[in-house]
Order: sequence, then C-alpha cells, then structure tokens
Amino acid sequence: MPTVPIKPPAISPRVERLLLVPLFALPVLWLAGYFFPPINHDVAAILDVSARWVGGEKLYVEVIDENLPLTFVVHSLPVLTARLLPGSVAFWFTAWVVAGIFASFLACRRLVRLVPSADHALTAALLPPVLLFLFSVLPNEHFGQREHIMFVACAPYLIASMARAEAVTLTRGASIAIGLVAGVALAMKPHYLAIPAAVELYLLFRRGWRTTLADLIPWMIGLAAVAHLISMYTVFADFGLIIMPLAVEAYAPIGDAGWRDVLTSNVLGPTLIALLIFGIIATIFTKTLSARVLVVFGIGAALSAIGQAKGWPYHVLPALSAAILLAALTVSQTVDRYLPISRSGHHLPVAVISATLMVLLYFQAALYTPPFYKQRQFDDSIGGRLQHVLQQNAPNRTFLVLSPGIYPIWPMVNYLEGRMTMRFLSLWILQGVYATCDDFPALYNPPDTMGDAEKYVFDAVSDDFAREQPDLLLVDRIAGVPRCQGKEFDYLEYFLQNRTFADTFEGYEHLMDFDRYRIYRRKKK
Repeated sequence: MPTVPIKPPAISPRVERLLLVPLFALPVLWLAGYFFPPINHDVAAILDVSARWVGGEKLYVEVIDENLPLTFVVHSLPVLTARLLPGSVAFWFTAWVVAGIFASFLACRRLVRLVPSADHALTAALLPPVLLFLFSVLPNEHFGQREHIMFVACAPYLIASMARAEAVTLTRGASIAIGLVAGVALAMKPHYLAIPAAVELYLLFRRGWRTTLADLIPWMIGLAAVAHLISMYTVFADFGLIIMPLAVEAYAPIGDAGWRDVLTSNVLGPTLIALLIFGIIATIFTKTLSARVLVVFGIGAALSAIGQAKGWPYHVLPALSAAILLAALTVSQTVDRYLPISRSGHHLPVAVISATLMVLLYFQAALYTPPFYKQRQFDDSIGGRLQHVLQQNAPNRTFLVLSPGIYPIWPMVNYLEGRMTMRFLSLWILQGVYATCDDFPALYNPPDTMGDAEKYVFDAVSDDFAREQPDLLLVDRIAGVPRCQGKEFDYLEYFLQNRTFADTFEGYEHLMDFDRYRIYRRKKK
C-alpha cells in the first residue's frame, strides 16, 4: 500500500507575522528606553570633551583626555547637531547611535542574502533578528560605548567577510563604503585593529594573495587607520607628542589586570569557551566557511579586549556578540543542513524556532543585567542626588572635581549643562604616578622632586582653579591610590602644597559632605 505523503503543517501569513514581528518590534521599543537619562558615564565624558573642543577650547591643551583624536571627531557629530536642531547633546548622541543601528541592520540584512551558506530558510530568518538583538539589547548600560559603536559599524564588514570567504565579489561601491565605515570605527582604538588583522589573514590563506590584494575592503580599513595615525602628529600633534607619552606612562598602570586576569575573567573566559565549542561544532558538522569567519572575528575581538588589559566588561562586548551570533549560526545551519525544510513547508518551524531562540536570548539578557535599571533608579542614585545639590549651590554651573573617576560627575555635567573648570576630566595621571607605594618614602612627592607628568598636573590644576574660581570644589575621599605610610592619599592635602592652589582655596568654605565627596563653595563677597 503506497504511503501518503505527510502534508506539512500550514500557517497563515497573519500568524507568521504575529510570531516574527515582535522579534523586530521589541528592539525598537528597547531602543526608545536609551533616550531616558542617564547615558553611559564614559560616553558622557567624551561628549563633554567634544563639546568643549567644538566650543573653541584647544583639544589636548585646554581640555585633556587620553582618548585618540578620532574618538572626539566622531562624537562631535551629535554636538554639532545639537547646535543646529532642538535637543540636548545626549539626546542627539542616542539618536545618531540608533540611526546607525538601523542603517547597519538594513545593510546586514541585504548582505546576508549574498552569503551562499546563509541561503537557507532558518539561517536567513534567524540572523537578522539576532543582529538586531546584539545591536540594541545586549549593550544595556554600555550602550554607546566605543566597543558598541565599533561592533555596529563593523557588522556589515563581518557579514561581507562571510560572503568573501565563499568567493562572493562585492561591488566597488559597497566595498568602499563597508571598508571606510568599518575603518573609522576600528581606528578609534588601536586594539580594535586585531579584528581586521585576524579576519584578513584568514581570508588571505583562504583566497590567496591575488584576490586579497584586489579586494578594496582591507585597503579602505588600512587607509582610515593610516590617516588617523598621521593626524596624531600633524593636525593633533599635541596628542602624539605630549598626551600619548603621558598616557603610556600614567594611564597604562590604571586598572591593569594583566592579560592572564583578563583572559580568565568572568566574561571573556566563558566567551572564549563558547567560541571554541560553537566553532568546532559549526566547522565539523555544518562545514560552513561563514562560521569560520565568525570564529576568527571573535578571536580578534578577544585579542582586542586582552590587549587593553583592563578587564572592564564592555571591552568584551564585540567578542561576546560574535559568540552569540556564532551560536545562532550553528543552530540554524545544523537544522538547515540535517533537517532540510521544503520551501513550501518552512514557515511554521522557522517562525517557531526563531521566536523560541530569540525569547531565550531576551530572557537571558534580562536575567544577566536588569534592563534599564540605571534609568529606573536615576533620581535616587548618587548622580541624581548630586545633581540636585549642584543645582541648588552652583549658580554658574561651574565646578572643579578632584577625583580619579568619571562617574557620577558625568553624565551629571551633561544634564546640568555645566562646566568642569580644569583641563583634565579626572586625576588619572596622579592615579598612575602613585599606583604603587614601594617607590615613595613619603605620602606625596615634594614639588621639587616630581617627574614631568606629575609636576604638569600639579601646576595645571592649581592654575585652572585660580583662574576660573568655580562655584564648587568637590574632593573625592576615595583617591583610587593605595595606602602609603599607613595613610590615605588626600587630593586636597596634596594640592594645598601648591601656593597658587592654597591661596585660591582660602576663598572657599566647607558646604557639606555628600556620599564620597567633600564639597566646598566659594565664599560670598
């Protein structure tokens, strides 16, 4: 008796949309939450430096930060937008990042169709919503960090590299656009260049040197990196000649966890294990070249995090994103390869599998980091309460903060539209100089024995204090410096050694102790 073919379960287009639309609608709603304060503190500090630079202060002279020039060039875009259109710099920064996410997502969605191994029902359906999840949901409190921006900008490069590994040739215009956008993002930190180095090296072995030399994408990335390097010693010569040596001397020891500690950290360690496991499964069982490109991209991103040697979670964001995308690719490719679904009957299983996996990702993300917890508690946080104090006691919104940290001063400065009246955002140079106690016979170096970097900060901060005479002086009681000679490092006591600072301080009185800060206000005349 002949067997009757089993008719695949039917699904109406309306039900399919009901299953798949939330996978794209939910990230859009999630992105709306980032418009509420606070923005990330590191992002806020970079925006403040960019605003001061656009406002006329000389970068790396009148406002000093250790970040590379391209960082401030990129972040000047929302500053300029806020000058032309209604809305704050923080609002326009978020708006530009959201716009970049949608642009990258649309580009990736088109590029996925060019990858031969992704031309299957589940893979083609699953990768775009996973990418949108990685762009919009995974970053959470790290939204807008340079690692986040870099991954969003480089995602088309990643998908294009999958296609290039499978002998797909992109158009000249697409190659130039993908390479330049990725190149600008990758040049913001030198450590990021480990990613294209790993990817292009793999493609070189895969395709040969003739095809590699004719490919415009690596040339565009290299052009952006070289142009940025040249600008450090020409347009932004103060950075290359003064700030870079200063950063190498004083910034490198801060938070230096060492490459072994970073490698075995709570985030990077599991990420590397996941990359290894999914990479083996994808390479052996699905045999897709695109999976190998993802593994190589993830390894490059992990090397970038290790190279920064800080152990900060957001440094691992690109590697973690690559691992999650590789997991989705492994699952979808396995189903597509070993459980082939006919074009006529794929709608229901694809919709159900995609929805199930995406719900799992959202659920895990919510467990790992409660969504928008900083936004929900902002008014009661130290930043929100300190902002209220400064609103009441700083009529000109000017203040000088003696602290090694950025948070909560930023983003408070941004929301107050206030101004830090010293050229440094924090005392990171002193934190680096006094990173160890063994070399110092006294708690503070006498002024006549200070090195060049320390003496520069010692005098510059004092001069800025005397010249600007801000409404408030905030002194952080947590110096971020090891105890030495049985005593705590005190920034106020340290700078009172400077006669210029001490004379100016006579015009201030103690206002209050708030959390970790001693706050002094200028005496009324």
